[in-house]
Amino acid sequence: PEPTRVTLTADAAQRLAIETAPVRQAMMNGRLRMVIPYAAILYDTEGATWTYASPESLVFVRHRIEVEYIEGDLAVLTQGPTAGTAVVTVGAQELYGSELEFEEE
Repeated sequence: PEPTRVTLTADAAQRLAIETAPVRQAMMNGRLRMVIPYAAILYDTEGATWTYASPESLVFVRHRIEVEYIEGDLAVLTQGPTAGTAVVTVGAQELYGSELEFEEE
């Protein structure tokens, strides 16, 4: 199934202290690579890696990502959202919890 879109009110986003950072390209070991902050990675119960992208204000969509390696506070991706996409760096666990809660209803 497609991951759920989570839409928050401005108050909820503020309560969860949601913060984002853009997916960007960086020179890593001599190659231009897609990177996200390590803080933007979410692991599910099977160990799969995800990140929450924010395609528009207060809307969050969980995306499957493939992490090649971690260097410092950056995750180098082989698969993930495109450069410039905002990903959640603070509040992702709470979004995941609310997404699972909505699915069970």
